[in-house]
Amino acid sequence: MRRLPRPGRSGEMRRGQEERMGFSEETIALVRGDSLPEIGVLLAASAPDGGAAVPVGAGRAPDPDRLFDIARLNKMLGQLPVSPAALPPGCAALAPRLLQVRLRIAAMNRKAMAVTAEASRALAGAGLRHAVMKGPFQQMAVHGDPFRRPSGDIDLFVAPRDRRQAAAVLQTLGFAPMEQEQALWWIPFLGEQHFRRESDGAVIDLHHRLQQAGLPDWRRAEGVLDRTATQTHEGQAVPVLSPPDGCLLMAVTLAKALLAHEPCGWAATELAHWLAHLTPAERRKLDGIAASAGQGHTLALGIALARACHDHPALAQGAGPLRGLPTDPAVLRDLVFQPWQRRAEAPRRRQMLRMLAEGRPHVLLAEAARAALSLRVQRVLERRTKPSAR
Repeated sequence: MRRLPRPGRSGEMRRGQEERMGFSEETIALVRGDSLPEIGVLLAASAPDGGAAVPVGAGRAPDPDRLFDIARLNKMLGQLPVSPAALPPGCAALAPRLLQVRLRIAAMNRKAMAVTAEASRALAGAGLRHAVMKGPFQQMAVHGDPFRRPSGDIDLFVAPRDRRQAAAVLQTLGFAPMEQEQALWWIPFLGEQHFRRESDGAVIDLHHRLQQAGLPDWRRAEGVLDRTATQTHEGQAVPVLSPPDGCLLMAVTLAKALLAHEPCGWAATELAHWLAHLTPAERRKLDGIAASAGQGHTLALGIALARACHDHPALAQGAGPLRGLPTDPAVLRDLVFQPWQRRAEAPRRRQMLRMLAEGRPHVLLAEAARAALSLRVQRVLERRTKPSAR
């Protein structure tokens, strides 16, 4: 499976990403109209242990092609069973396609794990603290299975002061910086830099902040490096985010997807699984980290979206309704799985920032200014990289 292009990867940044769909109209046309029966299948297939899918009131049998497409857009093909007998009535013919997907995910993620371990070994050898974010190592931590979702790029986090040295280490492994003409936007505003190795096509996203322009900053993000857990790959210990930090990052990911109007069923399900696995002590730690990081409302948003999709005791805890967020679970569920159905109800950029920064006017002003400057820099760089008209 191939990841959809991201800003800059196709040679053109997405202008005003916060205000429009993250997918083309041609892609959305495949699932235009209501997909509740198909979403119900995905929710049932991905419910965390001890929980259940929230009933969606489907009125027809699921359509196999629509099921495949809605699962693909939500990065949940790996959640569907490959046994024809385990698929819904009328969908057994999907089994060969799903098996092919699983094999591709396994091949892609094995490569990602090997490259991740290689980069981690080099960074550790240089004395640089780091943590692996997302990807197959996270899937292993949450599900005990690293092949649930395709992972093309590798996400690593380092302290801001170590960014340049970490970049130099990656270059010794054959990775070269990408999108140099857009570095002025990626590095200061999104806190990341992308590297690609020509020999095998591997891509590493090196993060030194955990923030999206237009959303509240994750304060003291470097603290995640003090709390890392480990996963083992072929005898090598690889540092990964702790379970509480993994939960909080998934809530941030959900907020980013909501901001970009992108389907994100995988992230809502992942957060539900994370929370279901937390011990009481880890859950208390999560709440403390979120408060310290200024991400309390972001965590509440993530839990509200996960709760609209899954019924699990771990999702019952959380803050009350967020001002500006729809309260109807059906609307929230659509915003997660089929946001093109709810364009009018989707929070806009200013509404999102207001909701997540409520009670902190200084954060609202600072992040609004940062978001505005980010868009201005995007446009300037776009103009610079467009070929001159003759």
